[in-house]
Amino acid sequence: MSLPPDPRVAYTAGDPVETEHRALKHALVAECRRVIDRIALLDPERTGSTELARLVDETRALGDRLDPMPTLRRFGGLAAAGSDDAALMERSGVSGRSNPLAPPLHLEMTDGVTRGHAVYTTAYEGPPGCLHGGFVAAAFDDMMGFAQMASGFAGYTGTLTVKMRRPTPLDRRIDFEAGLDRVDGRKIFCWGKSWDEDTLLCDATILFVAPREGLMPG
Repeated sequence: MSLPPDPRVAYTAGDPVETEHRALKHALVAECRRVIDRIALLDPERTGSTELARLVDETRALGDRLDPMPTLRRFGGLAAAGSDDAALMERSGVSGRSNPLAPPLHLEMTDGVTRGHAVYTTAYEGPPGCLHGGFVAAAFDDMMGFAQMASGFAGYTGTLTVKMRRPTPLDRRIDFEAGLDRVDGRKIFCWGKSWDEDTLLCDATILFVAPREGLMPG
């Protein structure tokens, strides 16, 4: 398996033009995330079986309406490069702006450093009041993946290490930074950090391993 000749095209460093259609899809995603938040903590006993059954029927009907609609699946993975709507920044399960599964993690590249921020809700809770550690790790995997690709290098995750100095709180803005450390042949090393205001929450490092083909652009 190989990556695109220039891995940077898999991500978009800036926001694509917010066309009417794209804005409406983002609005749909926002409403789906709101539904996910509500369902995650819905009390089934106090809601009652009749209302729950009605919700199941209404949600199934929405799924049935979506089934025949045009899909980006025809692009297939990173072969979607070149399409703003199919780029990883839109469809990622960790930070995709068009993916209702993804936490609202916004990424951008400035001055060679990847920066991100998110406010995680209770749908992503692990310990009470805190972000699940799996979502912490996933955020760094995406952050540092963006950092390596935006630097012109690309590989698959080999080893991800996250030192969780403090729990990551819910319902507060969490800021992230990541950057390229060094490249040693097919090995690509990146770093990452996260904060709650001035409090350092996590340090992370990652080793990406580039495939034998598609090592570098050009």
